[in-house]
Amino acid sequence: MSKTLLFLFLELCAIKLWSQPQYDTTIVYADYTPLPVIIDGSDDDSCWQTATWHPIDHVWIPYNATMQDGDFEGHYKVAWDSNYLYLLVKVIDDSLADYYSNPLSNWWNDDCVEIFLDEDRSKGYHECSYNAFAYHVSIFYDAIDMSPTCAGINLRNNIIVKMDTIAPHSYLWEFAIKVYNKNFNPNNPEQSRVKLQPNKHMGFALAYCDYDGNPQHERENFIGSIFMPAAHNNDNYKTADYFGEMILVDSKNQWDGEVLKVDAPSASQDFFTYHPNLNSITLHNASGSGWIKVFSSDGKLILRTAMVPGKNTFLLPAIPSGMYIILLEEGDQIRKGKFIK
Repeated sequence: MSKTLLFLFLELCAIKLWSQPQYDTTIVYADYTPLPVIIDGSDDDSCWQTATWHPIDHVWIPYNATMQDGDFEGHYKVAWDSNYLYLLVKVIDDSLADYYSNPLSNWWNDDCVEIFLDEDRSKGYHECSYNAFAYHVSIFYDAIDMSPTCAGINLRNNIIVKMDTIAPHSYLWEFAIKVYNKNFNPNNPEQSRVKLQPNKHMGFALAYCDYDGNPQHERENFIGSIFMPAAHNNDNYKTADYFGEMILVDSKNQWDGEVLKVDAPSASQDFFTYHPNLNSITLHNASGSGWIKVFSSDGKLILRTAMVPGKNTFLLPAIPSGMYIILLEEGDQIRKGKFIK
């Protein structure tokens, strides 16, 4: 081959390589929900009825491979309020498996949902820092990332999660994620907790580690929500440079600057009883004074009334059949549940 032809060949290769995308440019828009999502592994919260499904269809390992039919399929939805980023993840996995009993051993080789989150989209290194997070959430709800000492750390208190089986080999994961900035300290997490608000930009990606039980006990596939360049297909756990972009929006202008509720616990149905024949609700043991709010599934306020410490019973107005959300607000604490008439 002549030098001229060789030069042209190399130039064409360089042009082809340069023309390939180096970053994923897709923007995911997460819409505000005025009702806190009940984390119960179902999709019946009102925000999920209107949210858009996004695919998890980029095979990072082996790079750009084709998944066999039935092996894996994934989609997700997002929503937010001031307290949490919410995720609904639907997964088809023909073999749900967790081999390593120690959650801090080989956590990336068991089936898990991996959530990449960069609170201020500053990008950069985060493998041994909290500049960004790479939560590996197992089927036992452990949430493993790397600590500043470069050791695994279980940050399960940062995430509320419930996974439910909705069909053979089909699973629905529901998450409420507390968002922290780069000053996160697991010994005092609330000091770095971030109040979410409209127009906030964050780095974000979602992935699934797929382990089907091979003798080496290693994941066979790693599938993500965004394009990754071949040279960096498995770099998201150590750098946020390739995360996608998420923007928090309020399409219905419902956000009212709500105050961040510190350490709002997950859903609990045991604090109240709904009496359908009397159309009333009894609070079993309120710890202090505060407010009870009842919403319809479309976000309409049905009732707002004060409560006192101890047992409270109150009548509901005439309401049609359907699902309703109840919020118990006691100072900075929220308890939430739902009932069906």
